[in-house]
Amino acid sequence: MDGTLTTKKLDDTICIFNEASQNGPQVDAYLVTGTKRAVLIDTLQAETSLYARVKDLCSLPLDVLLTHGHWDHAGVSTKDFIAAGCDVYIDERDIPILTPDLKSAAYKPLRDGMIFDLGGYRLETISVPGHTPGSAVFLEREKQHLYTGDAIGAGVYWMHIPNTLSLRELQRSLKRLHEKVKNLDQLLIHPGHRNQAPVQLHHDFLLDTILATNKIISGEWVGKDKVTRLSSGIDVPCKTISYNLIRDYCYNPNNI
Repeated sequence: MDGTLTTKKLDDTICIFNEASQNGPQVDAYLVTGTKRAVLIDTLQAETSLYARVKDLCSLPLDVLLTHGHWDHAGVSTKDFIAAGCDVYIDERDIPILTPDLKSAAYKPLRDGMIFDLGGYRLETISVPGHTPGSAVFLEREKQHLYTGDAIGAGVYWMHIPNTLSLRELQRSLKRLHEKVKNLDQLLIHPGHRNQAPVQLHHDFLLDTILATNKIISGEWVGKDKVTRLSSGIDVPCKTISYNLIRDYCYNPNNI
């Protein structure tokens, strides 16, 4: 174990795993259980005990759904789930950005519109290219839960690092996502970095992200200069804006 792994039950069907790593950001994964099956959404980063902790809590058949291919969401424990016979799903567009030791593993292709029926709980896959080419979110309509990884951020949003798409491509994805959730007035958003959000995120956070992206694209908002440091130690310059709960929306002004 690289850092501190904690668990928190939101209700009888959702358990959050939080890794506060010594060598990376705080990150969250979600175990969602139905009456017949369960899914784990993301696999944290450097944590090596995740598989054992999940199996302690859940004896149901288990699939793993990766929101995207970044190392802090598709972590080292991904191999443990594959070795145990779990199907691990990822959008194939994100395989190239996995860490080298994970690129050659056997994955199931994650497609837009795929439904994971857990028994009393159905998760719908929605592709949201932007933060990465293959970013995806998972929606449960009846209880109105949306698991987003980094697809819409959580107060901090990085659209300036390698492999991010243009803001115009992101905006198309955000508008499409909004169309799918706009009638869910009690929507709860569960991001990949809960510590970056000061409060529970709701549908209005998605609307704020759409507005901010629009304003940047139109040129009405121009961010302040900033430099961020990647886990590799490389410094990456960007612009950043803040708006409502979005405190640090970083973007590349040459990739609008």
